[in-house]
Amino acid sequence: MLLATLATSSFAADYATCLLDNLPGVKNGPAQAAALNLCGSKYPDRFFDVRRGSGRGLLGPKSPEQCTLDKARDTSWQPAAGMIMRACGCLYSPSAGPTDMCERYPLSAEIRAQHPLVKTDADLLKLETHYRKIYAAHPDADALFARNDFWAWVTQDKARENAIIKGSTDTVIRTMGEFKAEHGGLVPFNGKLDGQ
Repeated sequence: MLLATLATSSFAADYATCLLDNLPGVKNGPAQAAALNLCGSKYPDRFFDVRRGSGRGLLGPKSPEQCTLDKARDTSWQPAAGMIMRACGCLYSPSAGPTDMCERYPLSAEIRAQHPLVKTDADLLKLETHYRKIYAAHPDADALFARNDFWAWVTQDKARENAIIKGSTDTVIRTMGEFKAEHGGLVPFNGKLDGQ
């Protein structure tokens, strides 16, 4: 009994497992929304931060199908059953390696071209994570980077310029936030953004 409890508590530390803890038996939309909001607030990186096959082991289901059958059997709300199936597929499908995440962030060809030194899949995953977090914090990042006044502000200060060009993900996000705080967010100039 203690072994099962320890296995469950150590295992229940990602978005997919949270869904499997909260969605079984759901019978309506509001209950599904509550479960998704609860798990999303605990694990904001959602499936991006879960490695495929990370639930496989001695105590869990042997396949995504067995997991889905066990967990979705009494879930009459079909969208919730679908999310259970997705979480089971994530946790119990065979893994293709350490960078086989349940979801990957698609980078545009333009962004990929700006990073020619990124060669390995591990480096690509880091780059995807970097941009995913920036766009999550600043969905208007492309518009911000198109503004002349943003770049004038950035290049006025060497530390700021290094923060944007070479900084960590958190530093880039924070620096973009500082510009928005000083300039009232993204405000159109004469019906269009400055620099367009």
